[in-house]
Amino acid sequence: MIAQQRHALILEQLDREGTIYTAALVKKFGVSSETIRKDLDLLEQKGLLLRVHGGALPAEAGTPRRAESQDPHLSFHVRSTQNIRHKEAIAQHAAALVKENQVVALDYGSTSQILASALRKRFRSLTVITNSLRNALILADAPGFTVILTGGILAPEEYSLVNDFAPITDHLHIDTFFMTVTGVDPRLGFSDLRLNEAKTQNQLRHASDRTIVLADHSKFGKSSLAKICSLSEVELIVSDWELPGEMAQEVRKGGVELVLAEEGLGG
Repeated sequence: MIAQQRHALILEQLDREGTIYTAALVKKFGVSSETIRKDLDLLEQKGLLLRVHGGALPAEAGTPRRAESQDPHLSFHVRSTQNIRHKEAIAQHAAALVKENQVVALDYGSTSQILASALRKRFRSLTVITNSLRNALILADAPGFTVILTGGILAPEEYSLVNDFAPITDHLHIDTFFMTVTGVDPRLGFSDLRLNEAKTQNQLRHASDRTIVLADHSKFGKSSLAKICSLSEVELIVSDWELPGEMAQEVRKGGVELVLAEEGLGG
């Protein structure tokens, strides 16, 4: 498990239980106490928790965590700590739609990173195309996996590659592109906060036999700066059990299949 995944799980447990203990985290993750101390120190520096003797408490009101959570341009780290159970269930459902030896594409979203880990555990041989350095690192030493990076300019805030000069996707065939978005609106379609990312997502979409959108319930009823495509231009949306029924009905009216991952699927 990479450090970012461990940090996300630590914060999820802290939000759920109100207190976390160093000794319990050492046992849970199978790492040294020094590693956990470094994890907690880093999270405290980011304003995400308050270190105390033997563990940590939630960040106090008014800390950077509260201010950051109101920022429409949420950092990857913050996004990766939100709706973890929902994203894991979505990723597990998505992984079940893949077959051995296929070619799949992943974008830069936080759910894509969870899916990359799920694919690594489930399959022996896949080709994965991605513009995410995080995804590439998760899969880099997976036996039987071929990882292809799209190329371009590094966007350091997301560790993704954008503005490619000679699109490699023009020369590739992709079986399935798993696309993440920041907004799903029944009328406006899918959108992202970043224009360059939306361009890359469309390149991957056009090179794929099918596009499956991975979006937890919090993304619905929202629209962002850069429109990607309409609902009917993808084959499937995978969301979670907390999506309201009325919203699900509106989305299906837009001409796209919608499935809801079950609670507990990611466990």
